[in-house]
Amino acid sequence: MRPTTFWNYQDFGSTRQANKELREVLNRGAFSSPKPEKLLQRIIEISTQPGEIVLDYHLGSGTTAAVAHKMGRQYIGIEQMDYIETIAVERLKKVINGEQGGISKSVNWQGGGDFIYFELAQYNQKFVDTIERAKDTKELLTIYRDMQENGFLSYQFDDQAFRERQNEFEALSLDQQKRILMELLDKNMLYLNYEDIEDARYKVDKETIKFNKEIYENR
Repeated sequence: MRPTTFWNYQDFGSTRQANKELREVLNRGAFSSPKPEKLLQRIIEISTQPGEIVLDYHLGSGTTAAVAHKMGRQYIGIEQMDYIETIAVERLKKVINGEQGGISKSVNWQGGGDFIYFELAQYNQKFVDTIERAKDTKELLTIYRDMQENGFLSYQFDDQAFRERQNEFEALSLDQQKRILMELLDKNMLYLNYEDIEDARYKVDKETIKFNKEIYENR
């Protein structure tokens, strides 16, 4: 279908404007194509009412959350990259402190509010991280033994066959060895499921269990 509306950059901002906003708030440009706050303001205006929930499952630099916060919406942001701590989280802290970039003046933003930042409890992901950091075959074999005892491995994995062909494994390059160990891991268990947090095998402390219950059961 032919588009029925056209939003020009003079009214809704541009990538250049968005990078300028990030530099003003965080003293850095963060992404190649961030979205300007004016654009997100317009989208949120026409799709939500104050108090409703805005979801951004690719949070990136946190523009959606920052604008939703200033506009009196609730919001959920999801990000798998570790820059969330230094970019999106820091940006939202500055929003709470009353930063005056982006749409702040147009909505008379004075600061306030709060947000909760969660990290998923790692399970197989901790093996992924240690495999990536390993420096030699000896270290990888130690990780492999830990995976056998404490990890979730693919149902197709045959430990007996691996041990019988261990010499072949050791003859491979370090990158190839890492790739093989990665393939052994069940990728559905990279992080711990909420329903498993009270299972003693996972050693989740009582305070974390209590906190999760308060969040999930009162949402």
